[in-house]
Amino acid sequence: MKTILIIVGLLTLFSARSFARQTSRRVCDTIHYEFVHGKIIIPVMVNGVNVRYIVDTGGKTGTMREAAVEMKAMSTGTSTNVSDANSLGVNYPTGILQEVELSPNYKLSRLETMIFPTTGFFRELGVAGILGGDAFAQSVITFDAREKIMVINYPYRPAGLKITDGVELFPGQSNHSIVEVGFGGATKRVLFDTGATGLLLLSSTDYTDLKGRVKNTKVAEGIGVNIVGIGGVGQPVEIDKVVIDEMNFLSGKFSNVGSITINMGMSIVGVDMLQYGKVVIDYMRHRFYFFPYDQAVIDAGGAPRTWNVGILPVKGHFEVTTVWDSLKGQVAFGDQVVNINGKELSDVAQNQMEVEAILDAIEGDSAYIIILKDGKEKRVEITRS
Repeated sequence: MKTILIIVGLLTLFSARSFARQTSRRVCDTIHYEFVHGKIIIPVMVNGVNVRYIVDTGGKTGTMREAAVEMKAMSTGTSTNVSDANSLGVNYPTGILQEVELSPNYKLSRLETMIFPTTGFFRELGVAGILGGDAFAQSVITFDAREKIMVINYPYRPAGLKITDGVELFPGQSNHSIVEVGFGGATKRVLFDTGATGLLLLSSTDYTDLKGRVKNTKVAEGIGVNIVGIGGVGQPVEIDKVVIDEMNFLSGKFSNVGSITINMGMSIVGVDMLQYGKVVIDYMRHRFYFFPYDQAVIDAGGAPRTWNVGILPVKGHFEVTTVWDSLKGQVAFGDQVVNINGKELSDVAQNQMEVEAILDAIEGDSAYIIILKDGKEKRVEITRS
């Protein structure tokens, strides 16, 4: 099953503070980014140390402890409460990063960061952590996926950009990029989250409300989780694979929009939206802009194709963490998986990307897994649809 959220998709409960030290002249810096495993990665210099960070507009800045030590982060003696991708509450100590250079001319004298434990996903990507909206709170940022660039403007928005071209941004206390999105005549506030893979991640709460109000189709139902969050796997919840007939993201019009529902209080528009247009976020003036590359209605392709079982690393081995209705009764949440279509998992790194790569590499739409059931191996046929 494709990653829906990774650990960088955090919703914070407390505000973050950063203090910009800029020159009086107008700043317009272009940053060339890497796009790896669905993550936007930029180079950053912190206290003279060259590092790389994921840009996560749906999260709050966080840094792995080992990187924070190298960058001589100062402890604040406080902690931050966050809710991870599985709605598990987690406490992290906070620190202060000093002399943060996000671009040649946009610099922060200090930036508050959560301190994460060592994270395999971050290590695989070669990043120190994530930069949330708090890191850009005193700027205007533009994402141009066709050129793979970010542009930072300060203190003014890009030349020629009219404030009437955008819509209101609802950042709350955490500098999140929350905007109103239309669904077939109904409107919901949705988080634009570059840390989330996919086009639409519809919350179960929003789907419950929308399914009786707009045209939609439920393709499948299941139970499980979709990610190992910072707080662990979490408890399984009911999930649905659905298609919403219409979605309007500002002036971008989409049809046949598929989603797997998520156990969060707010729906998410993920990084895949950048395939369809430029995004400009004016944090200082609370304005959000989307300029589609094509004015035609985009067919989003319907329900996401997934295997009817989800497998994730859990405490040193791999387990079944999602079961769709077509496989109900044959496997259960928590069953240990030892083999995927002939690939033994005993030597596979405990990493979500690793197990997803194995499943993605399977040719065709049928395969098998071997699970341990009461100490015995059991072969289970699986399908992708």
